[in-house]
Amino acid sequence: VSASCPAVCECAAQPPACPPGVSAVPDSCGCCKVCAAQLNEDCSHMKPCDHHKGLECNYGNDVTVAWGVCRAKSEGRTCEYNNRIYQNGEIFHAGCKHQCSCIDGAVGCTSLCSNKLPAASPSCPFPRLVRIPGRCCFSVDCNKDTWLLPPKHQVLAHVSCLLFTDPSFTTASAQTSVPCSHSRVQTTEWSQCSRSCGMGISSRITNENLQCKLEKETRICTIRPCRSLTVPAKKGKHCSPTQKAPEPVRLSYGECQSVRLYRPNYCGVCTNGRCCSPRRTRTVPVTFVCPDGERFRKPTMFIQSCKCSRDCGHLNEAALHYLKATHIV
Repeated sequence: VSASCPAVCECAAQPPACPPGVSAVPDSCGCCKVCAAQLNEDCSHMKPCDHHKGLECNYGNDVTVAWGVCRAKSEGRTCEYNNRIYQNGEIFHAGCKHQCSCIDGAVGCTSLCSNKLPAASPSCPFPRLVRIPGRCCFSVDCNKDTWLLPPKHQVLAHVSCLLFTDPSFTTASAQTSVPCSHSRVQTTEWSQCSRSCGMGISSRITNENLQCKLEKETRICTIRPCRSLTVPAKKGKHCSPTQKAPEPVRLSYGECQSVRLYRPNYCGVCTNGRCCSPRRTRTVPVTFVCPDGERFRKPTMFIQSCKCSRDCGHLNEAALHYLKATHIV
């Protein structure tokens, strides 16, 4: 045990509640989970840097000092977002609703606004989210006249689930914990991947959970690798929609890699002004392992098929260069 580590580990009963986008990681002594230090913050054995974002504790030339400063590892790639360059490991805000991080060339964002409705209560029996002018995030409205029902159907139920209209349904039966049935599940489509090449983030809102509450889900996504944007090889072909990885690979998340090997599909590129994007995808939980042995699971998008279309709302790099060359954009 290092001299800077305690002889006896004393950890809090509950895990630390870290801010959005900040990982809970083991301290360097292997004692307790702590909120990882971020870029340019002080770090030590008991407060390590966020290795998921490619950060390391820089002690300068004096290895005997107890405190250092979190710096990005030299091999980490920078990120370009909204015409600005961010350093690997740097945290920044995208508007008032999102906090983003640069992770080895990929930008990942977390919401600063809660999409969760509070549990119904006598003081707020039918909560709903409303937008108030001048405020960035939605606010909870407890208008008691909302969702007014006949007396025998006034049940404290979550607004994201429709109330039963069966006359035999009573207040007592409503208080039992029953997941949302299939007919009452509300789920949005997955958003476009935040990057047209390399690792990005996709999200959706769903109430498909035991509490039947609207929650935000995220998954990591890779439409195509940045370093292998190839144009169609066949003569007369303008697009090559779906391409399989030439050999099995380990998926990367920061400096962590997937335990298993995968051979994912990627969306190709077009040379006639059209853009190639996923048509059908599926979401699979992938287990990642980090250099320090930590394991975690992340929902990951796997492409099943791609399409080429004129809808270039999220331009890929090859199509963007082509459109600029032909003065279409």
